[in-house]
Amino acid sequence: MSPPPIPERLPTLAWRVPAILWTPLALALAIGWPALLFMDDPGVQRAALAIGATAFAGALGSLGASWALGRAPKARRIVVLHVVIAGALASLAAPFAFAHLFADQQDLGAALTLTPLTLLLGLPIALASGIIFAWIALTTPRAPRSRIMVQDVQPFQ
Repeated sequence: MSPPPIPERLPTLAWRVPAILWTPLALALAIGWPALLFMDDPGVQRAALAIGATAFAGALGSLGASWALGRAPKARRIVVLHVVIAGALASLAAPFAFAHLFADQQDLGAALTLTPLTLLLGLPIALASGIIFAWIALTTPRAPRSRIMVQDVQPFQ
């Protein structure tokens, strides 16, 4: 005979309904706002959008894997953590990818020199983007109502 199931204290996060509206809006705001910081330089603006899209692809992939394994996030900080880790990895890889794409020859020294700068810029942007995404796209389900309704309780009778 199996023991009774353990009650769930914190419900898992759910996608805000309708998800077809809120998820793309959250992604557009979370990925697009850093482009406003670099309005004067279109090359850096495109690079920020590419790095943001790469970071969110990794974050949504890891969130999807954790959801598929039955470990759905129960707090928004877990979602932000996934985004920050993916943003850190994308920021670390960005100088090497762009040096390979835009230079005739790979310059490892320049890429290594730019790595701390991309982390310095990328981590706060990833944190803010993760917070924006988690608050717009996800919601905490309401607690189930108790069996005893407030209208049914009549004290002092």
